[in-house]
Amino acid sequence: MTNRFCQHILATFFVTIALLPDAAAKPRIVPLQTSATFSTQVPENRWSVPIKSIDGSTAYTLSLEPDFDVGHHVVTLELLLRRPSDKTDAPNLLDPTGTRHGLQAYDFAASDLAQGVQKSAFGEKRTVRLKDLGLILQITVSNAVVSPISNGSYQIDGLELRIKVENSKS
Repeated sequence: MTNRFCQHILATFFVTIALLPDAAAKPRIVPLQTSATFSTQVPENRWSVPIKSIDGSTAYTLSLEPDFDVGHHVVTLELLLRRPSDKTDAPNLLDPTGTRHGLQAYDFAASDLAQGVQKSAFGEKRTVRLKDLGLILQITVSNAVVSPISNGSYQIDGLELRIKVENSKS
């Protein structure tokens, strides 16, 4: 009986130790449902929301950042996920590879939205799975307003998103 008890305790100990680094890399979050709005009519265009861990601390910050062309037109909005301790130039955690090429599901480019949200590269509903962080983001573009600028290009005048962030099941 004592031998089995010791084996059980040791097995529990090793399983707990094995899971610790994984738990540290993937803080469990309180699921979040929010709306993000961008408008060129609003002087302060920065939108940001904290994502809380289950212990109440801020695990991540989700923000919507504009990218301007030379004429200071907003041509792209990028959804960014960062840790609260990250600097403003830290890599976007939504891009786990760090070798981003082309349009991504968390990018909202005026030229892509010009023919309507349904005809955009990712459509109205977009999902970003972050296996390393144990998160799933579901993004719905509820409204996008773009207008033409010079040379056949477009600018974003307004964007409304519904965003849901959850822990992944695995």
